[in-house]
Amino acid sequence: MKLKDKVAIITGGSSGIGHALSIGFAKEGAKIVVAALHEEGCIEVVNEIKEMGGEAIPFALDVSDLGKQEEVLEATLNAFGKMDILINDAAYSRREKVLEVTPESWDRQMDVSLKALFFLSQSFSKQIIKQKSHGRIINIGSVAGVMDFHPVSIAYHAAKAGTIHVTRVMGADLAKYNITVNCISPGSTVSPMSKSQNKKYYDYMTQGIPEHRMAEPEEMVPPAVMFASDEAEYITGQTLFVEGGALAVYLGREEPDFEA
Repeated sequence: MKLKDKVAIITGGSSGIGHALSIGFAKEGAKIVVAALHEEGCIEVVNEIKEMGGEAIPFALDVSDLGKQEEVLEATLNAFGKMDILINDAAYSRREKVLEVTPESWDRQMDVSLKALFFLSQSFSKQIIKQKSHGRIINIGSVAGVMDFHPVSIAYHAAKAGTIHVTRVMGADLAKYNITVNCISPGSTVSPMSKSQNKKYYDYMTQGIPEHRMAEPEEMVPPAVMFASDEAEYITGQTLFVEGGALAVYLGREEPDFEA
């Protein structure tokens, strides 16, 4: 087990990629804090982990509430006595064209997808320094941060671009404290944010991907485990694109003529 006795806080940990990471990290021996907006979803994942013989606690968390961020860190310390890994998976997106975005929508997407990520990472890092231990921060980005990914909102694009750059700056600044910061940027992935029963939409979302399919959330687990492990001690500030080769062949796509 690569993460035996490590303690991992996973935001957005009750569904999609976050759920896969919660289960995958538990299988590698980590103790999990499943933090997500709805408590019932967190509890379901915690029960799943316990049935596997793992250890986990649930925490209902709106990541944009900075006070709640401090509470999740306190709950982690109360339950496990320390923390080692933070995975920032929580995000929020609205499908809006440029002329449709409102200040309220922009702020909400930035607050959840970027501001919350930064300040939770900051608080986590202060605790790692206090513990005098090693820390691992893994941000979940998106190919939307570097390429057109219509019809996802421009605010979401901006937040994910920010995630990639924040990762680089944090990685450089926190290295002296034995804290690594890396980013996994998925391409089209089967998750609550991208799932659709519309075949045209699925075909559109897989256009340009050499394997002609979306990724499964579980395919984000191996690179995340690698970044979290002791083997990645000399890797920081990096973004790994897990997108089936889409960036290598991407030539641009026309706006779809259907509703997602």
